[in-house]
Amino acid sequence: MDRRAFLKGGAGLMAAGAMAAAARISPAWAAAQEPSNIRNFHPEMRYRPHGLTGVAVSALGFGMLRLPLLADGKTVDEARTIAMLRHAIDHGLNYVDTGYVYLGGQSEAVTGKALAGGYRDRIWLTSKSPWWIMERPEDFERFFDESRRRLQTDVIDFYHIHMIMHRGWKEKVVPFRLIDRMMELKARGAIRFAGFSFHDGAPLFKRVVDANPGWDFCLIQQNYLDTEHEAGLVGLNYAAANGMGVSIMEPLRNGFLVKPPAMVQAVLDAAPRRRPPVEWAFDYLWNRPEVSVVVSGMASMQNVRDNLAYAGRSAPGMLDAEDRAVIGRAARAYRSAPGTIPCTGCYNCIPCPQNVAIGYLFNMVFNQYKADGDKARAHRLVNYSMSPVQRGDRPGACNECGQCLPKCPQGINIPEELKRVRRELEL
Repeated sequence: MDRRAFLKGGAGLMAAGAMAAAARISPAWAAAQEPSNIRNFHPEMRYRPHGLTGVAVSALGFGMLRLPLLADGKTVDEARTIAMLRHAIDHGLNYVDTGYVYLGGQSEAVTGKALAGGYRDRIWLTSKSPWWIMERPEDFERFFDESRRRLQTDVIDFYHIHMIMHRGWKEKVVPFRLIDRMMELKARGAIRFAGFSFHDGAPLFKRVVDANPGWDFCLIQQNYLDTEHEAGLVGLNYAAANGMGVSIMEPLRNGFLVKPPAMVQAVLDAAPRRRPPVEWAFDYLWNRPEVSVVVSGMASMQNVRDNLAYAGRSAPGMLDAEDRAVIGRAARAYRSAPGTIPCTGCYNCIPCPQNVAIGYLFNMVFNQYKADGDKARAHRLVNYSMSPVQRGDRPGACNECGQCLPKCPQGINIPEELKRVRRELEL
């Protein structure tokens, strides 16, 4: 059965019914269903309000980080990337997410090339300003202008302060007045909407939201394994309650949920209504009306086609009680893997005096390793996805000061577990 026939069938009717119900949630939801209000409308895509911005965004966003590379493993394959992005836009995707530092600037450059020939006017374009390479406040405007040149655009629709964390908030965002500088860009029309991406705990997330009544949106990590990790569901709901649009990154947990470990896959295989693992992960997010857009990195045309199909049958409230129970059982199966640390990634333990990336090492690196046994993946997550400036330092930096111990709601002996992480992963 092809996708058009599928949408005309029972599943398509279910999605249509759920979307009709969603339109009754609020005026913003109702407006997001009107084709005349939608940039790049396509009947086989589903659209959602981005908070109170008045913008309707496609359920699926294209994340321009994990792009296909040439044989050298470093250079973006521009021909394949441009074809993939244009195919997605031709099928109704209207949200494209890139960043100043992505792939050493190649991401913004290839995005600009792909959006030539009229594609720029069909989408909402995002980029991000990286605090960790700023040496002075004026670098904010310099990076912004460089992004515009690479992207071949005068206006960036959704602009982020990239990856706000405790260290960046304290050392750069506040003293460099980056929020004020962001709002100045908005006031003069250089950006349409102001926001931030986030990698820290819920308490700091709330502080950041409260610091600027003018925030339009945020980008947070969320998936069905990480309901408490970083901002978590608390942050999702807090942002939505403040009228902000919420974009979601890492819906597949850096690819981990594409081929989940055996104990998770067994739960999904036993579900009354079968779905591919990727679709389960997306549907968990699209089920929530607070989610505006799920941003996914796509490295092949098949990824693009599959994800468009999943988005085309998405809707808030699409999961019934049994579907939600399946996801709950899958998450519990993952957490029950032998040898895991009972860390939820809440980040209450940071900042660490020695800058150790405690929650990230426990929840995102070690527990994944205990579930799938993939030590090479664990090493990549430490060596290539973590830096002392951004995430924090390696487990060997711990000096057993013990300041983290009373902060952990799980009562984890953090210094001892860091020793185990270091020993078992040979870090």
